[in-house]
Amino acid sequence: MSYVPANPGSYDSHILALEYFWVDHQPFLLSCGYRLRPRYDPRWVPSWKRAEGGKKNIPLLCEDGRGVLKRDVLDATRVKDDLKVILKRVPSDGHEFRIALYLSSVEMRSDPRNRTVPILDVITLPDDKYVLLVMPFLRVFDTPPFHCRGEVVEAFRQLLQGLEFMHEHNISHGDACLLNLMMDETSVVPKRSHFTWSNSHDGVHMNLTWRHRCTVAPVQYFYIDFGLSGYYPHGQESATAFGTMGQIKDIPEFATSSPYNLFKLDICQLGRTFLEVIESYPYLHVFIPFAQHMARPDPNDRPSATEALAEFEAVVSKLKPRTLRTRIWRYEDTLSARFSCFLSGWPLI
Repeated sequence: MSYVPANPGSYDSHILALEYFWVDHQPFLLSCGYRLRPRYDPRWVPSWKRAEGGKKNIPLLCEDGRGVLKRDVLDATRVKDDLKVILKRVPSDGHEFRIALYLSSVEMRSDPRNRTVPILDVITLPDDKYVLLVMPFLRVFDTPPFHCRGEVVEAFRQLLQGLEFMHEHNISHGDACLLNLMMDETSVVPKRSHFTWSNSHDGVHMNLTWRHRCTVAPVQYFYIDFGLSGYYPHGQESATAFGTMGQIKDIPEFATSSPYNLFKLDICQLGRTFLEVIESYPYLHVFIPFAQHMARPDPNDRPSATEALAEFEAVVSKLKPRTLRTRIWRYEDTLSARFSCFLSGWPLI
């Protein structure tokens, strides 16, 4: 049964335009052991229309007034243990499905450098053209704000190790940028965050509370989204592409009509993302040269993933333990940090 808004063309119709797929499949997913939020129940009645006393609330001020940002991705709860998960719809015969499963195989997961998101389950949809990848619920890696250099070191180290691991297996990511670099928030945000508003616990109030990562370490970081990824069994030199791809649109290679190497692109994308994080804090300048090396305009001047990791570890080795534990943002910056978290809190996967 498909949900049909009572008033087509109304606000209800607009906000549900990307959501019919999930509403249509809600009963099937529940039978598979995954529960969607009440908004996706075919019998759903908007809470702002059920307000007491005949009062009508503003939809965006209600938890169920926040819809999906991308039709192919949604959060859910695994019924057997109440685990929060993400569901992503991908073609059953596509490269993203094959690469995700390969990276999540027992053999590949045995390497601690594998920082790609684990696939917890695969749900075959009734039409057989698509499957749903079930993955842990994660949040963008740079929010909440980092407390000390040690937290930044651990995040950068894991992400560099993850890129080294993928490249070692001749897999390019293709979009190693901010919104695809994630963190397991379980210990950092014990109350967990809302899928459509990651600066909120309940999807209504901007009230996120968190623990410093250094107090609950180790925190796990992951790469997600292999839609632009590729496997090149004949070696990295065979991985070439044309045109613009990924979140950062001003990579030097994109300005030419010549083919470029996708592994060198990964290096530049991650270096640029590190620079963006570094420049957000006043006391991380020691990491700028290494990140700038990764982001050099000439791809041939960039290090390999293994070389970038070694260069990073060389910088870290010169830092004293006390320096790693020192706060890198002021207490009075808390409000600004919360506001920044609010602005960047819309998750894409």
